[in-house]
Amino acid sequence: MVEREANSEQYPEGGFVVETDINTLRKAAKKVLVNFNEFLLSKNGCVEPFEGRVEVGESLIFKEDIDLLPAEVIAINLGPNSWYIFTASEVPETGFPTTRDAMRVAESERKKTRILQQFLTDEKQAKVTLVEEWEPDRRVDAARILSIIKDVRHRFTRCE
Repeated sequence: MVEREANSEQYPEGGFVVETDINTLRKAAKKVLVNFNEFLLSKNGCVEPFEGRVEVGESLIFKEDIDLLPAEVIAINLGPNSWYIFTASEVPETGFPTTRDAMRVAESERKKTRILQQFLTDEKQAKVTLVEEWEPDRRVDAARILSIIKDVRHRFTRCE
């Protein structure tokens, strides 16, 4: 068992781990996004068109095909058919006009995450685990995977 430290940066907030294939991820994204395009966030931080293959440490991004504040579902590849999933929305360059608007977007993100989790939990081809409850097989795996998640979250926010 991996010991957990009381470090808020160690375990990312708002996501979950799922063991499933890309097609099931695509079905899940359809539950929370109307029309979307698929992109790859590569290890070097560049967003590229998705061509069917995602390496460990890269992310598959399902981005809503709308102009104003598109929502995104981000799936970070942690290993064969193992993904860390979280949602995001673009923030206006000037920020949200009011705190209430920001709170609405945050609640929308929580709702999308709940819908994704529920859909994937109900799928027979998927095994969902909350990040806080997830136990990698080995300590080395835990350190490597947490490093991947932190790195991608950093690259993802840098690319916006």
